[in-house]
Amino acid sequence: MQSEKSRSRRAEIRKNRPDAEKIDWQKLKERGVPASLGIAAAFFVIASAILMLRQDVVSYRPGQWLHHDVVSRVKYTYDDPAQMEIARTQAANKVLRIYSPNPKVDDIWGEVEHELLQLPDRISAAPADELPADLKAIFDSGSATALRNFATAEKRSDYVRRVADYVQELRGYRVAEFGRQWPIIILEPKDRAQDKNMHRRIQIANDGDIDPSQTFTLHGPDSAQLRAILRSAAQKQFLLVLQPKIVQFTFSRLKPTYLYDGNATVLAQERAKDEVPASAGEITFAPNVVLVEKSTTHGLDQAGWQLLKKEHEEYINSLKNSRWKARLGVTGVVFAITCLLCLYIAFYQPRVVSNHPRAIAIGALLLSMLLLNQIAAMGNGPLFLFGTAPTLLVAMILAIGYDQRTAIGIAGLHGLLATVALDQGVTFFIVIWAGVMVCCFMLDDIRTRSKLIEVGGATAIAMAFATLAAGLIAFDPWDYIELNCLHVGASGLTVGFIVLGILPFVEKAFKITTSMTLLELADPSQPLLNRLAIEANGTYNHSLQVGVIAEAAAASIGANSLLCRVASYYHDIGKINKPEYFVENQGGRENRHINLTPNVSRMIITGHVKDGVELGKEYNLPASIIAFIQQHHGTTLVEYFFRQACTRQEKLDPDGPEVQDHQYRYDGPRPRSKEVAIVMLADCVESACRTLDDPTASRVEGLVEELSMKRLLDHQFDECDLTMRELEQIEKTMIRTVLGIYHGRIAYPPSGRPPNSHESPAPAATTPAAPAADTAPPEMRISS
Repeated sequence: MQSEKSRSRRAEIRKNRPDAEKIDWQKLKERGVPASLGIAAAFFVIASAILMLRQDVVSYRPGQWLHHDVVSRVKYTYDDPAQMEIARTQAANKVLRIYSPNPKVDDIWGEVEHELLQLPDRISAAPADELPADLKAIFDSGSATALRNFATAEKRSDYVRRVADYVQELRGYRVAEFGRQWPIIILEPKDRAQDKNMHRRIQIANDGDIDPSQTFTLHGPDSAQLRAILRSAAQKQFLLVLQPKIVQFTFSRLKPTYLYDGNATVLAQERAKDEVPASAGEITFAPNVVLVEKSTTHGLDQAGWQLLKKEHEEYINSLKNSRWKARLGVTGVVFAITCLLCLYIAFYQPRVVSNHPRAIAIGALLLSMLLLNQIAAMGNGPLFLFGTAPTLLVAMILAIGYDQRTAIGIAGLHGLLATVALDQGVTFFIVIWAGVMVCCFMLDDIRTRSKLIEVGGATAIAMAFATLAAGLIAFDPWDYIELNCLHVGASGLTVGFIVLGILPFVEKAFKITTSMTLLELADPSQPLLNRLAIEANGTYNHSLQVGVIAEAAAASIGANSLLCRVASYYHDIGKINKPEYFVENQGGRENRHINLTPNVSRMIITGHVKDGVELGKEYNLPASIIAFIQQHHGTTLVEYFFRQACTRQEKLDPDGPEVQDHQYRYDGPRPRSKEVAIVMLADCVESACRTLDDPTASRVEGLVEELSMKRLLDHQFDECDLTMRELEQIEKTMIRTVLGIYHGRIAYPPSGRPPNSHESPAPAATTPAAPAADTAPPEMRISS
């Protein structure tokens, strides 16, 4: 019982200890820490899943210089494409060339028989000395006379019999080989000679495969074989005087009976290739067998890389349960880097912790680029090109979206993840780190389109130098080092061009505005500025002067001077809707507020802020510019109308409730950056100085200090990180700038008469400018 009371008392004491560190979950929720931790956990899981793919990464790349032999770690079978192609080629070469029947020849011996039977009639019909041309070259007078004798009726039948027996013998002639027989086959001389010289058999469509030397041709020395067969048959049937003539005539009427069929041969070869079994290309390697020898004249070729890739796959599969050890190690590395990444962001970009869309955007950027790294590693592309570019892209985008320190830290950690994903060493990380450092240091301000190309070029040079040093350390040959230098150079330049193309999307994703965009917005031809110059000319000129003052003040404390100047051009665009209610646009006309109640006038004056925000969104102004439109008055008091309301209340109902000042304040919010605070101060300073009759240095200095102190005591600068030292420097710069704008001038004599050179110069004009309206409120005169 006593111990329970003691524990309760100790718990109460510990709860109330002021020096004890306590975890306030409610405050952590308000800051968005739990959701940010969830985003970090999701990043860790996805990054680990991506890096699990590194087990499929081959440590060697095509073109890489090998300083030692690479041996197999396990026994495996490799499907060698080159070996398979050799087997397919051999199978195709074994296919016999196919000869198909000549489509122009139906029955060659029947055609010869028909021609021979017509010979007597053709010769008898022609004069003795006027034989047809095709016969005149063959038959002489003696053979022609013998044939004319066969044209008579009594000898005609004998001639027909002789021709039939002659042709029948030729039809029945057979070529024998290894117990097979086939008739006379006549081929084209060129095709027959090709096959015969290569000592390969041929495929005859109807008679199978035969030796081409057992066929016949009509030209060349090999034609004697066919002539001998014809001569033997003619000797048995015809007279001696007709025998050579009949042979010659028959030979002249013969044609190739078979022709080479290229299409059929190719189809047969393709079928033979398809029938080659898959095992024909398999090569089995035992453990500790040299797969690729060390480089002597050139680096690793594509075939060698495929061989090593297969060996790596088999080795990983052979590990079985040991693979989980490697995965556990990868998970540990990713966890450590994720923790470092979260701590770095929490220390140097704490707003990301509560801005979950920003955190998701950063995580998505890192993961997508890491996936590109991993895909590049799993392929066979050059790592010094595809392995470095994603990290450089991360560095450039973050340098544009945030700052150089943030980009260097996050991109450096991403480079570590990329090095692990690519299974590379410390020299590869040094190359990436050199590129990250150079591009981040140079991306301080983007005012021209060539800036990103210049940064890409400088990054390429730095990475090429680091690659050169890494190659010398590894004793790589010059050719290989030069190739890697070209790859990293291309990586840097390519990333520069890519960022230049996607810059508008980067600005929208991170809600930032680069100097290049600001310079485009500063162009007077911009539609919104053009409207302001036409519809509210006084406000336009006031905005230009505010821009000059704000730019100089921002430059004096190291703030974004260009942003201040461009935002000043747009800070009062809401006055376009009701320009005549603001004194700078009245041009001596009647004051529109005379017949209005203070409350209505207050609504019109403060309404230009909301109108400006809506106009800015309609014209797609960046969020950074809209922030100036919304915050440049903060929650300041519309003092003139507040006093008018108080006076009116005293006259109408002295005993009634007092007018509350919060009813006559702008809706805010108050300035949340130094730049907005500077524009707020420049706005009221420029307007107030216009009302000075004699803008001397002392009067301007007193007015600037008064306005500055008034807004400071009104807590308008509480939400921005403006220091007192910076505020003092801003005041000095504004005083100097205002005096330069509203300086005195020498009064020119009347009537265009030139002044006497001996007379002293006239004093500066001190005639006060007449106000736009006698009842114009001070807030209107200071462009409220």
